[in-house]
Amino acid sequence: MKYTLPKAFFIKREKTLNLIFIDCETFNLCLNSCHNLPWQIAMIKVKGDKILDKKNFYIKWDTHLKISEDAAKMTRYSQGTMDKKGIKPEEAFPTIQDWLENCDYIVGHNVLGFDIYLIRGFYKYMNLDYKKLMPKVIDTFALAKGVKMEFNYSKEHNFLEYQYKVINTIIKGLKCSLGALGKQFEIQHDESKLHDALKDLELNVEVWNKLKWQVEL
Repeated sequence: MKYTLPKAFFIKREKTLNLIFIDCETFNLCLNSCHNLPWQIAMIKVKGDKILDKKNFYIKWDTHLKISEDAAKMTRYSQGTMDKKGIKPEEAFPTIQDWLENCDYIVGHNVLGFDIYLIRGFYKYMNLDYKKLMPKVIDTFALAKGVKMEFNYSKEHNFLEYQYKVINTIIKGLKCSLGALGKQFEIQHDESKLHDALKDLELNVEVWNKLKWQVEL
C-alpha cells in the first residue's frame, strides 16, 4: 500500500492532531520463539503538546501462560497488582480499539518491532483485523535511529516502509533506546521505573516532543 504521511510537514506544528501513545509489557521478552501476551497495556492521548488522558490496563488472560523470570524481573511484575487491578481482555479492548481507531497517529517506541504484533494478536483474539491501524503508526525508535544514521524521510516515500528499513538496518553503537534518548535530550526521569508501560509512555511523550523537531514530518 502506498502511504505517505498526511499533513506530512505539519505534524510537529499541528495542534489539532490526536496522537495515541501505546506501550505493552508482556509475559515473555520475545515474540517469535515463544508464546506471548501483554499483561499491561498503557495509552496516553495527546493533542499537539498537551496530554489529555491516560489509560493503564492490567489484563487477565484465560491462559496457562506464566510470566518468565526475565520478564518479571525487568517489568517488576506484581501478582498482587494483577489480582487487584486486573480485568478481562474483553473489558479492556473497547477503549483500546476506540482510542487506536479514532486518532490521527499511533505513536510508540519500537512499536513496529514489538508492540504492533501484540496489538495484532489482541485484534485477532477479538476476531478483528488490525491492518487499518498500520498507516497511522509512528515509531520513535525508527525516527531516532534514522536521525543518527543521517537517513532522512522524504515525503515522496512510503513512510511505513521507511521506518521498517531503518529498523532493519544494523549499525553498531547507535544508542536509540528510550532511556538513552531521555539522557540525550536531558529529560529528567527515573531509569529504575522504566519498563512499566505507563512510565515508559510518559518519557516517550517527552522524547517525541524533542525528536519531532529533528525530523521532517
